Amino acid sequence: MGAGDQPRVIADRYELLDRIGSGGMGTVWRATDQLLRRTVAVKEVHLLARGEELTKRRRRAHREARAIARISHPGVIDIYDLVDHEDRLWMVMELVDGPSLADVPAGSMSPARVADIGAQLLSALDAVHSTGALHRDVKPSNVLLRADGRVVLCDFGIVALADTESITQSGALVGSLEYIAPERLSDRPAGPASDLFSLGCTLYSLLTGRSPFSRAEAFAVMHAVLQDQPVIPQNVGPLGLLLEALLRKDPAQRPSVAEAMRLLGPATAVATVPGHPGLVRRGRRQVLRWAAGLAVLVPGAVAVGLVLNGSSEGTGPPADPGDTASPAGLTGIDAAIPIPGVSDWFWVFSGDRYCRVATSAAGHPIGERATELTPITNWANTFGVLPDFRGGIDAVLPVPGRRDEYWVFAGDRYVRIGVAEVTYEDTLLAEPAPVSDWATAFRSQPGFLTGIDAVMPTPDSPDQFWVFSGKEYVRILLAGDQLDGHRLLSGPAELESWENTFGVLPDFRGGVDAVLPVPGRRGEYWVFAGGRYARIGVADGTYDDTLVRDSSPLSD
Repeated sequence: MGAGDQPRVIADRYELLDRIGSGGMGTVWRATDQLLRRTVAVKEVHLLARGEELTKRRRRAHREARAIARISHPGVIDIYDLVDHEDRLWMVMELVDGPSLADVPAGSMSPARVADIGAQLLSALDAVHSTGALHRDVKPSNVLLRADGRVVLCDFGIVALADTESITQSGALVGSLEYIAPERLSDRPAGPASDLFSLGCTLYSLLTGRSPFSRAEAFAVMHAVLQDQPVIPQNVGPLGLLLEALLRKDPAQRPSVAEAMRLLGPATAVATVPGHPGLVRRGRRQVLRWAAGLAVLVPGAVAVGLVLNGSSEGTGPPADPGDTASPAGLTGIDAAIPIPGVSDWFWVFSGDRYCRVATSAAGHPIGERATELTPITNWANTFGVLPDFRGGIDAVLPVPGRRDEYWVFAGDRYVRIGVAEVTYEDTLLAEPAPVSDWATAFRSQPGFLTGIDAVMPTPDSPDQFWVFSGKEYVRILLAGDQLDGHRLLSGPAELESWENTFGVLPDFRGGVDAVLPVPGRRGEYWVFAGGRYARIGVADGTYDDTLVRDSSPLSD
């Protein structure tokens, strides 16, 4: 706006101050909301149509904007208003006064920082997709940096609901060629997997300074997106697995958001990401997996935990627990499955690995004998064929009356498996289903229905359990092997109400990762949170909690 020009006011409320960006789908202005007296961003949306088609597109754009406006997530830009003015559509949004990722100097971000950004954007996309919407143009210039270092996904002027036509011109492509998924270039249906492909390109560019499909000419770019396999840099460590999965040509072969988060596990600490509860709750264990992955990324770092003991690549079903290889150097425990027919032996899981251990009643939770960490894909008939479970499991509940059957939880899914005694052959008894099936037992609380962290049996009833999710827990009754018989006995309540144990242990107030019973000590348990463990006691009947052994590092 030049000197002497009259201020331009949209809908008698939003005064346009200066233009801060423009593109094929619209122009963005810095503006003042004169009613609320705050600075906002106002986007003039170009609908590129006339007559009846313009009316249809405007109606569709209103519907899409309402879908995005319903999202409350720190990684998704807030939409405040949508108005029609002078036969144009104007979208009023939060103003993020910071640079985009495209402004970050090439190669200046560490793999750790890129992994953290990846986790934030996965959480944001999960929130977007949950409304039935797609972003369709994920790229560095559409990701802004807040002052506190968090990122926010913006430019929803071209978003399209997954079950509607595009609001762009028929046959036209929306987005930047170097970041567009191959199915969109070949005029196949787009879905959430298309956004995840673009996210993979974005993370790749943050690590290397260029898209994996950057070429000199547009035709060469399209050919690369459709045909060329990306070259994953060797120096990105644990991020390589995620990039390979996100950049697969076939959208059906790309991971879901939940699986991508698990692939990202060894390379980031999700606890730094506000937002979606199903992603936040796994923070402590992800911190430890990132610490293990860091040994690969940092020259001279001491390889510990999963890195040190992650070399076993055997195949086949879980081996006999009598096999005693080297002690497991676990940096954290996510879940444990009792080994049928062998007292005090468990398979314990850490990320995408597991090992067999004997519990101890002495000073430490795990006895001296344990096998090496082995890929979880060795469970060839269960976790090995379930994409949502290959990256790790969160919790296990025994099926009442079935000593060799278990419900196993990973993220917002669960499955029922069996393990034969002696041979330990694993069997899939029921296909994965949403944790929301357990609504009667866990209560309709967002944290529990997006996933649980740990399970602890009550000392005086074999069918009652405390179930933990983030900072909360419930007590449930398992009534037989059918879900409709289970019920909630108490809760949800805060972990701090365990005032003599979790309430006085700072490392445990945020959540519990896993529980192992102390052998021969009724009502005593080893509890794990991140890289620490403690020993607690719970009295029969009164359920008074007692701290038997203070919190210590698992490396002990």
